[in-house]
Amino acid sequence: MTSTGAPPPRPLETTIPIENGRQIAMIVTSTLAIIVPTVLVGLRFWAGHITNRRLDASDACIVAALFFTIGLHVDMYIMVLLGGFGFHGFDIIQRFGMDTLVLFLKGILAFPIIWNFTICFSKLSVLFMYASVIPAQAMITACRVVGLFIILWNVGGILGALFLCRPFAFNWDKTMDGTCGDQRLFYIWLGGINVVVEAVILLMPVPFIYRLQMETFKKLVVIGLFSVGWMTCAVTIYRQATLPHLYFEDMTYTGVLATIFTGIEPSVALSLACVPFLRPLTRVNKYNTKSGHSTGSENSQYGGSTLRSGGRNKVPSALSGNRAPFKELHDDSSEIQLQPLGSDSLKYEAEVSQEHEQEGRKPPTSAESAAGAIVVKKSWNVVPGTRPGS
Repeated sequence: MTSTGAPPPRPLETTIPIENGRQIAMIVTSTLAIIVPTVLVGLRFWAGHITNRRLDASDACIVAALFFTIGLHVDMYIMVLLGGFGFHGFDIIQRFGMDTLVLFLKGILAFPIIWNFTICFSKLSVLFMYASVIPAQAMITACRVVGLFIILWNVGGILGALFLCRPFAFNWDKTMDGTCGDQRLFYIWLGGINVVVEAVILLMPVPFIYRLQMETFKKLVVIGLFSVGWMTCAVTIYRQATLPHLYFEDMTYTGVLATIFTGIEPSVALSLACVPFLRPLTRVNKYNTKSGHSTGSENSQYGGSTLRSGGRNKVPSALSGNRAPFKELHDDSSEIQLQPLGSDSLKYEAEVSQEHEQEGRKPPTSAESAAGAIVVKKSWNVVPGTRPGS
């Protein structure tokens, strides 16, 4: 019996050890990318509960986006902990076996598909919010057009990921005969369109906010609130810069940075989409009124706007039609509570007071108010137009 002197093959390792910084970076970022948006979505719904805000399509889309975001990072966990993500491809085959590499290739195939679902729902949530907060016909039309483009673009991204390699099994089984399109170019175009769409969405409300009847400083604050999404653009642009360095034949090693930022991007977008809803959490005492004098309640609806309060005065009926949509801005620091959103709005003034006016008494002075009486005074200005019947 002769011996060749070759060492016996090393037995395959049954688990993927966490032994390099790339693995740790992916696990940590995925964990944060799940926790942060989950907390912010929860706070968004808590803020809505405080203000008795009804759930709408924007909320449904944000929940769907959160679901797919969690799925995206679960896929990341699987690729790292079971697929050897972070090691060179040849090291994975030698140490953990071909089945481990196949699992990674299936996971990386699912990644852009889940990403497209996440991006689609997070962007649609913002558009539904725009259409609700700014119910002008121009904004609604713009939201529909941009929303349709987003749906078609993301469907195209999903189909592209599915059919980029033919036959389909060639995505993970490179031993068979097959071909793939230019995967790097596909991801570059997918991300590039995402940057453009994100910029368009961020700029959409600016002209409408500019026409609001409020101080310039407050306009800038509102614009800044809607513009926090530029952080998403920054993440996307940086991710785009990493794509030219991808080497798909060793994707398990060269694709780490691009995959990390691809996962961070929708989590940041989802989180920032919740920011405009969180302001009531900073003013909880405003909504937790005690027994005794009541400050009344207000309800502003679009396409049939009404203002309900403890006082007897009502908003003129001309304001309750579809011709003058407006949104109540819950801003304690401003006397302007209802802002015009259309150039055809009418000029009216209304004053609502509480129990003193109901009883035929004069409202108390500021000193009396400080002593315990409560006076609620609401006023708004609407862009001048033609008074009905004149």
